[in-house]
Amino acid sequence: MGMTGLYIFFLAVGAPLLVWFAFAGDADADGFGSGDADSPFSVIPLSTLAFIMTFFGLTGLLSDIVGSSALFGFVLAVIVGVVAGGLNSAAFSWLRRNSTSSEVMDSELEGQIARVALPVSAKHRGKIVLEIAGAREQMTAAPADASTIDIGKPVVVVRVESGVAYVAPLDPDLELD
Repeated sequence: MGMTGLYIFFLAVGAPLLVWFAFAGDADADGFGSGDADSPFSVIPLSTLAFIMTFFGLTGLLSDIVGSSALFGFVLAVIVGVVAGGLNSAAFSWLRRNSTSSEVMDSELEGQIARVALPVSAKHRGKIVLEIAGAREQMTAAPADASTIDIGKPVVVVRVESGVAYVAPLDPDLELD
């Protein structure tokens, strides 16, 4: 049996994450816990970890099935997992660099009204959801001041810097439904 249990575990954890990213988008392109500099995962995007885990597990299981030696199967699984994770990171980096100019988009976002999807505070970045050209988009958000803004609250985008929307709470009297 050898490493089969380990391969099954990595595949069972990584594959559902990949499915989730396929339907929910790259939830955290900047890295898991990107607002928390102390996190060991702040450098590696969660989608990349999911690719590494899935392809490591899948390759290891396939090498077990075809009867490869345990050492060869493990080394091959590590190489394939790391290459898959690297390709994922490279692809998303290329997409971010070659997408529509963020300068034009940033200026268009200022003054837009959005809803908080993940809490926004001075300690941790959150997420907002807003409509851009008729499509719902998610953005990483931070407060424009020291306020804490809870899920579901309306906000206005004050400015956008390096892909982060700085938002302020919207006065309920001004909310446009």
